[in-house]
Amino acid sequence: MRAWQVFEGQTNRGYKVMRYENGRAIAGADSRQSFVPRVGTTVSMDGNGIYMSPNKQYVLDYYSGLHDNEILLTFEFDPSEITFGNLTDRESEIAVVSAKIVDVEALNHLT
Repeated sequence: MRAWQVFEGQTNRGYKVMRYENGRAIAGADSRQSFVPRVGTTVSMDGNGIYMSPNKQYVLDYYSGLHDNEILLTFEFDPSEITFGNLTDRESEIAVVSAKIVDVEALNHLT
């Protein structure tokens, strides 16, 4: 049994900081991957999927401040769609096949 299977069927929240340009959220590892960040939209990304963490402060501490224009996305995801990582790690990072955007927040260093 995979560690996250104990959470299967539940909805969890995850957080991701992304560069924001011309109305699109742009992936840090592959700038060819981008999407319009609208609340209520379900998005997916190539490879392992959408990398995020269930720990908001961890994401802000380690992934914000890399670009002039950034947003913090809050996602809801189904743990059965985890392709990488473990929800039980202290500073967990995971990837999921798809996730629903439930909040978009401009970070305070936006000009």
